[in-house]
Amino acid sequence: MLIKLYTPHKGVTALIVMALAVSDSAWADAQDALNYSLGTSVRFEDNLFRLPDSANTVATLGKSQRSDQVYTTNAGIKIDKAYSLQRFQVDAGIVDNRYKTYDDLDYTAFNYRAAWLWRLTPNISGTLQADQQQILNNFADYRDANNLLIRRRSIQTNQSRVFNVDALVGGGLHLLGGISEFRSRNSQTFNAVGNYIQTGGELGIKYVTPSENSIALIQRASKGDYQGRIADVLNQLDTGFEQRETEAKVIWHLTGKSEIDARLGYVDRQHDHFSSRDYDGVTGRLDYNWTPTDKLRINTSLTRNISSYQQVINSYYVADTFSISPVWQVDAKVNVRLSYDYSQRDYFGAIVAIPEKRKDKVQSLLLAAEWQPTRTITVNGALQHEARNSNFNNPGNAGGDLGYDANSATIGIQLLF
Repeated sequence: MLIKLYTPHKGVTALIVMALAVSDSAWADAQDALNYSLGTSVRFEDNLFRLPDSANTVATLGKSQRSDQVYTTNAGIKIDKAYSLQRFQVDAGIVDNRYKTYDDLDYTAFNYRAAWLWRLTPNISGTLQADQQQILNNFADYRDANNLLIRRRSIQTNQSRVFNVDALVGGGLHLLGGISEFRSRNSQTFNAVGNYIQTGGELGIKYVTPSENSIALIQRASKGDYQGRIADVLNQLDTGFEQRETEAKVIWHLTGKSEIDARLGYVDRQHDHFSSRDYDGVTGRLDYNWTPTDKLRINTSLTRNISSYQQVINSYYVADTFSISPVWQVDAKVNVRLSYDYSQRDYFGAIVAIPEKRKDKVQSLLLAAEWQPTRTITVNGALQHEARNSNFNNPGNAGGDLGYDANSATIGIQLLF
């Protein structure tokens, strides 16, 4: 299997031949207003469905094999053009994913971001933006009400529409405002993360110092509607919710080589019919970015997030995460990145009596390298290890066995022209 892993996919081979056959001077520059991209990669997964060692693979998957190879091909277009005070950006692409063994998971995603960075006067500016991301639901979390694996393809499509305004009123003081709409839907029924539309607005104030440090306070309010749902009394699945958020944000340059980017917030979500699904609490993020040398950058992060995840044994979870990611620019053509994430998830809001709340510990270690032999050809590779430990690790438990270990290896090439 390892021999196959390092055998280039025919799409990778074709792109390498194409790249070597064309003079670098004939390709576009990465800073051009219009660029096209084409790429392909192959990824080996040794535990595609994130199953525990104790799992009966045949009974769960219908096959004895839990590993797979995923061949990905992408093509895209990128536009970044300024006209006077205005700037227009488009980044759109198609990503085709093909699985060697579990080919019923094959899917093609269409992702895009289109933005107008508008400016009415030098002091009044903002953004009008629309984007879409499509991805296969992660099998670590794509499970039914009893936390049993759902062995089928479910594509999650997330779309957002945002309009915001930043008005400098003088003395470094800015007034902020905006409206937004967020849509999320799954191609399969998945009540834990139901299909919904969330619309809202925000108002805030920001102060920017002469040295470009800033502090802001923002208030948000939104309304969410679950699509295709009627109120389910038995499972307490609601038709909608209201959410309020208060957030303080600080960006502070400590020295010429270090910076803090922090936010602290409070979120309160209340559902239309079933208060058992309500939650509130503190959220936040603290990023410390340090560049000790010209070739080394270290990003460290602490975050707390609250996410809705509606099953009979929980309504939401609180995730506390530590991340560190050093990036080493070996030379002008090669960079190496190491990333480690540790997250503890505590699940709350059970609607049935359970002896113990679910608690997970999730770790991820990534080693990635990127080589750019010419200004328009990039070759990349990555090795990743993931692991989850959970107190719901006894198959006799109502939650099933949720622990797993998974490893993956990826190699690919990207062309810009």
